[in-house]
Amino acid sequence: MSHQGLEDQACANSLSGRGSEVDSMSIFETLREQIPLGRIIQANGSGKAHCVAPEHPDASPSMHLYDDHVYCFSCRFHGDVTDVWTAKHGFERPIEAALDLAREFGIELPETSPEAQTKAQERREIEDLYLQQAQACHKALSHHEAVAGWWEKRGFGEQLRDRYLLGANERGTMAVIPFWNRGRVKGLIRRKLRDEPKKYLYPNAEDFPGAHRPLFIPGPARADAFLVEGIIDALALAASGESAVAIGGTGISREQLRELEGLPGSLYILPDADEEGAAAAREWVRHLYPKALLCPPEYRGEASHA
Repeated sequence: MSHQGLEDQACANSLSGRGSEVDSMSIFETLREQIPLGRIIQANGSGKAHCVAPEHPDASPSMHLYDDHVYCFSCRFHGDVTDVWTAKHGFERPIEAALDLAREFGIELPETSPEAQTKAQERREIEDLYLQQAQACHKALSHHEAVAGWWEKRGFGEQLRDRYLLGANERGTMAVIPFWNRGRVKGLIRRKLRDEPKKYLYPNAEDFPGAHRPLFIPGPARADAFLVEGIIDALALAASGESAVAIGGTGISREQLRELEGLPGSLYILPDADEEGAAAAREWVRHLYPKALLCPPEYRGEASHA
């Protein structure tokens, strides 16, 4: 099945049980927020540890620990704190590992009725399928020099492409970006190599869990994050060690506003240096005042309320 076919299948599967999906922060999101990876796995001075994937006998540490996920540069194992706990303790289902992890660390979870657990598991399975697609597209990148060169020109070398699973579509006509949100892949974004109208192709809003496009958050959502319009801008900020959030365009939804309001600290809005981007940034800060600060386009370290 093609990558697009797999994505369509995942979108169809995600329709079941969506109307009564677990509200607020899910079981898995709660664990990611409250249990740092460093509490369950020990890294060396280089930030690497022995891989926990059971099928990977890792003689030399090759799994890198980031703030919200791990990535093995040898076997490509990728996961958050629950995935690591699942692999270390041999659980068959992530929900079982999540409940055990919560008990181990005394974490109070959102509603954990059987129905809520089932819905959380279904959501997790959809994200896992998207992760598999992202890994397939990342692997395909090695066969498409033009797309790899496009990433390279934008400052995303091999290590960053591995870290964020940046890839290419099967025909090598578009770059593929996993839709990252707090360490999990919510879908796939396709970016046309040529700069033309509608150069970014997003999944339909109803294809996301919750039936709306979430925020693009390629790294940990720390306090005082930068808020930008573009996906590539957010990736570049995250790669430089900053906490970054992207809307994915100039339009912002009510659901995205609620998600932004729930992020810790202030938000520093970096507008695109064009009329449309400036207008969108002013609109965002009006909705988010006083939480949001609007930075001038020249980005000289200053910020001002709008």
